[in-house]
Amino acid sequence: MSSSRLAKTGFLIATLILAACGFQPLYGGGQGVMDGAVMADMAAVRIAPISDRVGQIVRNDLLDRLNPFGEPASPQYSLFVALEEAKEGLAIQIDDTVTRFNLTLTANYSLNEAATGVVLASGSVRATAAYNVLRSDFANVIAERDAQRRAARVVSDELKTRLAVYFGGTP
Repeated sequence: MSSSRLAKTGFLIATLILAACGFQPLYGGGQGVMDGAVMADMAAVRIAPISDRVGQIVRNDLLDRLNPFGEPASPQYSLFVALEEAKEGLAIQIDDTVTRFNLTLTANYSLNEAATGVVLASGSVRATAAYNVLRSDFANVIAERDAQRRAARVVSDELKTRLAVYFGGTP
């Protein structure tokens, strides 16, 4: 049996196994099992303002990911996010100067029903981004901002995934 034919057979077997175990696409638009219900639910989420500049970045990323057409006119859900940022020195030289930091961004979230305020889902998401410390103060400020943006992007992606999983499991 040739390697090409073996690969095709393996792919077919893997596809059949996934179909048999109940695998379904999370964002089933039209042809999927959920017929876009997850995307419609995510588009009905109002994201409350988040404090600080990093919070604005997370909120804007979430707005783009959940509903790229803008905020819902009549939201069914409200998402509240509180951020905590921590820095930890990693690479410390003999003279106690730090040359590398880990920036950890933790987001505690709560998805509430808009009409009643009942908490539907809550949890915590964490992202870590590292950056180097140089001799230039300007370069250090830019490196820290870049690390904040990278961590904010990871947090917003994880929040979107958690909301999609929640809405995908809700009948």
